[in-house]
Amino acid sequence: MKKILYTVATDKNGNLIKAVEAEKGNDFYCPKCKSEFILRKSGKTGKGTKRPHFAHHNLTPNCTPETALHFLFKNLLAEKLDKLIQEQSELNFSWLCEYCGLPHSGNLLKKIKYVKVEYKLNICQPDIALFDENDNVFSVIEIVVTHKPEDNVLKYYTDNKIILIQIDLDSDEDIEFINEKISTPDRVTVCFNPICKECGNFQQKKIMTVIDGPCWKCGETMKIATISSSTGGLIRGYSNNLRPSDFTEKEIEIAKSKGVILKTQFSQTVRDRYVANTCPNCGAFAGDHYLFTQYIAPAEYGELPSETYDIGYHCEYCDEKNYENEDY
Repeated sequence: MKKILYTVATDKNGNLIKAVEAEKGNDFYCPKCKSEFILRKSGKTGKGTKRPHFAHHNLTPNCTPETALHFLFKNLLAEKLDKLIQEQSELNFSWLCEYCGLPHSGNLLKKIKYVKVEYKLNICQPDIALFDENDNVFSVIEIVVTHKPEDNVLKYYTDNKIILIQIDLDSDEDIEFINEKISTPDRVTVCFNPICKECGNFQQKKIMTVIDGPCWKCGETMKIATISSSTGGLIRGYSNNLRPSDFTEKEIEIAKSKGVILKTQFSQTVRDRYVANTCPNCGAFAGDHYLFTQYIAPAEYGELPSETYDIGYHCEYCDEKNYENEDY
């Protein structure tokens, strides 16, 4: 992390001014604690030279560059949001969903009527609270410089269905990029996927991948079907890639509709019968033990052609719970 400096001050009229644009001889004040600033601007450049910045004339307790950055960014962002709401403008933002692993996007202000800074909730005081037309807190924005929201605060947001939008700052230069920071926040706790009726968590997409690979016996092309989660995590509680032997009847029918030949085969390796990807030319099958090394991994590296299909949703939480119950 680059060292955070005081790079913005207010003048005697309360106007914000950047250190790079400020001139010595004028009066400057800390936007956080309002005490007098001194401009540090040598005019030199190069290695070891500090960027233009301000410093307190007298040390002020509890006012650091980090707290000043947090204060300034928070208030500038709130002003921006308020202006956009008054203009009835949209604010498009996007994020990588932590629940389904897929990119989402939307209008941050779609349901928002007004915002408040440091609004007091039951157990916390978010940096910016966004209210809907019913005067309920619909979402909150937390600006993180040194401290992320505590677990009990995150639980409160979840329990009260309040969307958390988190923006992480690591430099005073982030002040210059407010538009970019709010357009691509570091965390958003909402997903567009359906909610599991059993546990109330967001579900993840099931992805069927159909790979065109060579038959180990005759060399002709055969289609290989596998199913994974959109998060890349476990599916059905124990595997990153489901084999046809793990498929449900519905999933088997979907694979067949994509041209995959699935038949029940007898494996000499495990001395058991299971549903397997089968070559349409010679009838040989791809055993479960060789699917990853011979087909899945090469397809992931682009060495074999493949296509993916969305085939519904699954809940990784219930999957894991059901798998654990089966073990016992």
